[in-house]
Amino acid sequence: MTYYTVNDFEREEVIRRSRFLTVLKKVDDEDEATAFLTALKAKYHDASHVCYAYRVGERAERARFSDAGEPQGTAGKPILDALVSAEATYSLIAVVRWFGGVKLGAGGLTRAYRLCAASGIEEGGRRKFTLCSLFEICTDLSLYGAVVKTVESRGGVVTARDFSDKVNLTVAVEEAPEAIFKAVNDTTKGNVGITPLESRFLEI
Repeated sequence: MTYYTVNDFEREEVIRRSRFLTVLKKVDDEDEATAFLTALKAKYHDASHVCYAYRVGERAERARFSDAGEPQGTAGKPILDALVSAEATYSLIAVVRWFGGVKLGAGGLTRAYRLCAASGIEEGGRRKFTLCSLFEICTDLSLYGAVVKTVESRGGVVTARDFSDKVNLTVAVEEAPEAIFKAVNDTTKGNVGITPLESRFLEI
């Protein structure tokens, strides 16, 4: 299972004399999204509109959007649609508009906000997070190199190393970890300790 997030990013363009500033932000929850929007509105208090959409949750269970005074359905929903198309969650996009004196009409506004959001995602890029099985390997220093080589040759990623009288490695793997368990035990003739940990979404 995977999901994507946006990168923190800003871009600006002028569409028929209106200035549009698109702001993308990775957010961990709704509280962070709300706080970020509050700060953004204070920073750009002179703007005509601060429209936005965000999705949070591993399956994007919670989503919010706002037209912020633009005609209903012309701003927040097109921004949200861009997030959905990008399969992005834990992500917020705000589009700040300064009216330039030329009315765009409902269709023009919808196209402008959709373009701003989609271009922001394309230019800023996405980050991929995958649900990984995690486990800890405790080994003697003399076996450290062989253990790491075995883990990495079978698709595992060492995410943390702790050296003391023993070496404790935290390992992440996208597939079921049993094959790595067996390979490490075979390599070390069982002279390691392997402790399964809770699965998590990681960027690996």
